[in-house]
Amino acid sequence: MIPSTVALVLGASAGWSVRAGIDRRDETAALNALITDLHLKRPLAAIEPRVVDGADDAQRCRATVLDARDRIIETLAHLRSNSANTDVLMRMASACTRYLRESARAPERHQFALMDLRETMVDGVKLLSDARRRVRYRNPGERSTPKPGRTPSRRPSIGRYL
Repeated sequence: MIPSTVALVLGASAGWSVRAGIDRRDETAALNALITDLHLKRPLAAIEPRVVDGADDAQRCRATVLDARDRIIETLAHLRSNSANTDVLMRMASACTRYLRESARAPERHQFALMDLRETMVDGVKLLSDARRRVRYRNPGERSTPKPGRTPSRRPSIGRYL
């Protein structure tokens, strides 16, 4: 009787441990994907904000921020139920909503609101990054332009040979 109870307890704890590891890996993968997405978003790059006439740039930035907010909300679904990252993602989503409201009210001043949003995103990504969990820090908007001195790849595309 005692050996079967011990075996049952050991089996249950091993199953729980495996499930917890899978949940952590899923959360890590979702956070890395979100951080990479934010890293590639051009409007999140650091700029000197100024008043801008014309709504085209403001509309483009609004669409990008709306997409970022959607990605943040999608990432929330991949977090473990007791994850400390939930609060960080909620602040980031809230900052996106605040930007959308402010830029709708005063589109000519959207760059100022965008830099406020950028600050929140940078702080959030720093909090989400953790080398122990393999979540890599990438600066939001940093990959929006090629690095100086780098030339594009000269590898032939597959399309040439089809």
